Amino acid sequence: MPAEGTAAMSEGASKILIADDHPLFREALQQVVAEAFDAHDCVEAENLEQASHFLAAEDFDLVLLDLKMPGMNGFTGLVSLRNQAPATPIIIVSAEDGASAIHDAITFGAAGYIPKSLSKERMAQAVREVMAGEVFLPAESEGGLEGGGHGFDDGLGERLAALTPQQRCVLEMLVTGKSNKVIAYELNIAESTVKAHVSAILRKLQVTNRTQAVINASKILVKLREPARL
Repeated sequence: MPAEGTAAMSEGASKILIADDHPLFREALQQVVAEAFDAHDCVEAENLEQASHFLAAEDFDLVLLDLKMPGMNGFTGLVSLRNQAPATPIIIVSAEDGASAIHDAITFGAAGYIPKSLSKERMAQAVREVMAGEVFLPAESEGGLEGGGHGFDDGLGERLAALTPQQRCVLEMLVTGKSNKVIAYELNIAESTVKAHVSAILRKLQVTNRTQAVINASKILVKLREPARL
């Protein structure tokens, strides 16, 4: 699985997780990584479970993720990996290049979106841009990400994206009807910490009580669990 580069781009080799269920496309992404980095070490996963296992075992500099991979369940897999490794940028690599799908992926935490139709050179440039701290969007979709087509009301998706991974987790548990006490127990944190998270969630979602937060979040979570449009 690992691939070795030649000379370091910065200090040490960049460690990349390639998560895609198609061996030929994983091989293609290996070539993209080789184009982007002089020194690199790639690990391959063919489903969400494997990707999660690798992220739990070691730190990666970047994840290249296919939305249609087994276990992904629409955008839920993206959110799960983002929460597991919040400091690691995740780039979606997908056959879908519609503005709505791209908007959803960025809203749910992706650092970039690469259509599989792009050339190897353009993909490599996209990877370099994300590693430099930028968010990569295909040029033809950038204008379509503002407003219509994504189905979110009044910036709700953007407000949800502003939540920290822990706040997202607490919010999802609130949506399922769990009390602060149960959430504290399951997350192994103090109940006062849960209350602080709830307060922050209400502020960021711009609502006044947890019922409103749950109603608003449910709209997004339903959207999140829809099958990816691939």
